[in-house]
Amino acid sequence: MKKVIFIALALLSMLSCDPVSDLEANIENLTSEALTIEFVSSIEELRKTLEVAPNEIELFQEGFDIGSTFLEPSLVDYDSVVVKNQAEQILKVYKPNSSGKNIYNIAEWNSSEPSKRFFKYEYEIRDEDLE
Repeated sequence: MKKVIFIALALLSMLSCDPVSDLEANIENLTSEALTIEFVSSIEELRKTLEVAPNEIELFQEGFDIGSTFLEPSLVDYDSVVVKNQAEQILKVYKPNSSGKNIYNIAEWNSSEPSKRFFKYEYEIRDEDLE
């Protein structure tokens, strides 16, 4: 009898748990040259740099949230995003209010939900984006 009560309580507690959502956000370099992408923040610990080879994808952000049923990438911690080539030349600077294609605009990311509560985003950088 104790086992039945224990199993019933365990099942009840699992069913009452909040759902967990997962996020994966990637940056895809569709140019012919290697890119350095710097996520600039006034808070030193939040700064991040990605090295993305031509026609490769690098993980920008991953995360999870308990209780949320929808997640998307967040760039609110970054003042700007700077794209450079291997010679350290600045090719593009994204700011939150920049016009045109903008990494801060989540609607411009390709998004999918490969499985329930798993959200995948990809931001593509093409040659024409850097002109």
